[in-house]
Amino acid sequence: MQLIVKDDKLQKYRDHIQTGTDLTGKDKALFDRYFFAFTLLLDGFSERKVVESLMFSPAPVGQLSQSQAYNVVNGCQQIFGSLDFGNAKKIAQREIYATRLEEMAHTMQQMGKEMLTKNSVQIELSDGTIKEQIDIDTQKEAAAIFGRASEALMKSAKIRGLMEKDQLENPNKYKVAPNIIFTDDLASLEMYREIEDSIYEDVTGNETEAGQSQADAGSQEG
Repeated sequence: MQLIVKDDKLQKYRDHIQTGTDLTGKDKALFDRYFFAFTLLLDGFSERKVVESLMFSPAPVGQLSQSQAYNVVNGCQQIFGSLDFGNAKKIAQREIYATRLEEMAHTMQQMGKEMLTKNSVQIELSDGTIKEQIDIDTQKEAAAIFGRASEALMKSAKIRGLMEKDQLENPNKYKVAPNIIFTDDLASLEMYREIEDSIYEDVTGNETEAGQSQADAGSQEG
């Protein structure tokens, strides 16, 4: 059994973008086709509309079969990056709603403050000190306005996702995937077994911690 690793045929186009590697002949024509498809996606065309454009546009960019056109659309997103305009529009709309709620809350807070200031009356106490007094009905009305402003801010925070619990990062994210090799060569298997059984230096500190834990467990049992 032999493990076959396929080359990434699109890497040369990424290299062309990132490092300026030259493309010639057929590769240059294909890159122009990928770029044409991606610009249509940027203009807001759906993938189906881009496929239709590639099928019916004049050569050399167009005049493709449907399967070829779909391959170009898929390839251009692998080269330049995938686009999700539906999600982007939802995020933008969410931001607009949150901003409007915050502006509404700010306006209500200003109304409440102006109401308190306008209905504030200065009175002189028996000891000669001056105190500001606001009638109870005005205080209740202002408190209701401040409450509505607080509700608007809470709704804005919920829309922005500030009320959600922080997601913990997956600890397995940075684990190195095992190197699995398929082979029927017994000599190769013996070679890898010798490598695994060889002495090595642990630079992660995991083995030291594991060994210390086992030693502590042994001392407790003793």
